[in-house]
Amino acid sequence: MTWNTNGQDLGTPKAIAGQIKHFLPPVAALQESCLNEVREAVRQLDEAGLRYEYRSGPAALNGGCPGRLGTAIVYAKGTTRTHNKKGYSDDEGWLEARGMQSFTTKVDSQWVRVFNTHLSAPGHEELRKLQAGEPAAAATRPHPRALILGDLNTRPHVTKVMYPIWQAGFKDVDQFCGPAKDPRRTKTLPLTGPPRTGEESKYD
Repeated sequence: MTWNTNGQDLGTPKAIAGQIKHFLPPVAALQESCLNEVREAVRQLDEAGLRYEYRSGPAALNGGCPGRLGTAIVYAKGTTRTHNKKGYSDDEGWLEARGMQSFTTKVDSQWVRVFNTHLSAPGHEELRKLQAGEPAAAATRPHPRALILGDLNTRPHVTKVMYPIWQAGFKDVDQFCGPAKDPRRTKTLPLTGPPRTGEESKYD
């Protein structure tokens, strides 16, 4: 599961815990998350009898967040190992710490390296292309099986940002999502057309 928990003002501990209770993912990759909200969500899951743990990724102090804001993973106990986190070589400023978490988990009885990331905000296309290349390279060089999860802050057909990921051979889990624009793709963020015209887009 991957979810930008504050991107649409939904990031409460109850909402995070509720979505995990509903889908029961072995791993939930979260972006733009208040880390104390994630911690409280895990406590609520534990209270409900679901044994989850969490690890925080790159995070920064943010006035709009009660605590540090960044990425996190919430995972069922015993499902992950060898967790790392790393900031990107460049980002757009101090309000959000852009970077990636990486960890190993089992998918279909095989070990897979998973990357959780949140690329820079719209308006920073060259910066996002640079950032997109870092998990793509890190995923493909030493790992025969890899997944990239997260909020990429761009649409899949914007090749000036997505080129490193498509060039590395990744495919979206949505069969209609790729370098060519396809109206059948699953939309993950409503009201993203300029300026908020009602067009829906795929961002994750």
